[in-house]
Amino acid sequence: MPILGWLSTSLHAAKKPKNSIIDVLRSHLGGSRPGRGRAVLHASSATRPDFCPRQWVLMDQLGLADPPESIATAMAVTFAMGLAAETLLVEEWTGDRAIGNWICRHCHEQRSWSRKPGGYCKTESIAPGAQPRKHWWKYQQIVIEALGMVGSPDALFDVGSPELVLTELKTLNPTEFDKIVVPLPEHRLRTNLYLKMLDASTNPYRSKVNLTEARVLYISRSYGRMNAEWNEILPFREFVIKRTDADLKEALQKAKALELSRKNMGTPSGICDTALDLPAKKCPVCIPCFSGKHPGVVKWPELSV
Repeated sequence: MPILGWLSTSLHAAKKPKNSIIDVLRSHLGGSRPGRGRAVLHASSATRPDFCPRQWVLMDQLGLADPPESIATAMAVTFAMGLAAETLLVEEWTGDRAIGNWICRHCHEQRSWSRKPGGYCKTESIAPGAQPRKHWWKYQQIVIEALGMVGSPDALFDVGSPELVLTELKTLNPTEFDKIVVPLPEHRLRTNLYLKMLDASTNPYRSKVNLTEARVLYISRSYGRMNAEWNEILPFREFVIKRTDADLKEALQKAKALELSRKNMGTPSGICDTALDLPAKKCPVCIPCFSGKHPGVVKWPELSV
């Protein structure tokens, strides 16, 4: 090969990208993340059908940490896009109708229990002719602690009534969004539980929120579909959730059983009858659970709800 041809080939090989953009994306997305931990019981965990207070207690007794959660690239993108859409909805799309606490991403100035504020960051010096930087406000979800659980509803909205409406926001893929006619059971139950917890809490904002009904608002990850009420294609679907305490009985029983067990009142009963039940097959403490060495002492308490 002539020397010039060899040199050209070598330079081309040296400049050839070593990675595609997808290679770069995959290296920064997905993988695994640590388990959530069991220091506190979150409402989102308590309303999962496979939540088992016995599993939590046995893992504590055996000194086992939550196994890491494997996240595929597609799922990581889905989570991130959903969070971004929900953030835009609360902080931008609803104007000043989201009520809560706010913190500026730039200067960390805070506002308590207000509509979305305006204003500018305070700086010690501004270059001549330069404009001060506007606050970039981040919405802070309220935290509810009650009934042995902790929860953070996505938003509180002013919808033109004396009381604010507690709202859960969820994104759906186009196929799910097109088919949905009622809220998904887990979302309905969790929203219901937030109302119950807020009513039972000492949260300072309790009296300002409607405690008898809430909303679940779905956002489509696509263009949306025709909304008969508004006669317009919309990527939103809204459902009113009437508070129904009776639906919360099992979740409240499990939470109470876990609370009693953590007060050294024994190991609670579990959700499985045998080691062949589907949740048991996926349980990290299935073998010790059915070994006979950890009898269930704390039964799920009968609660009036």
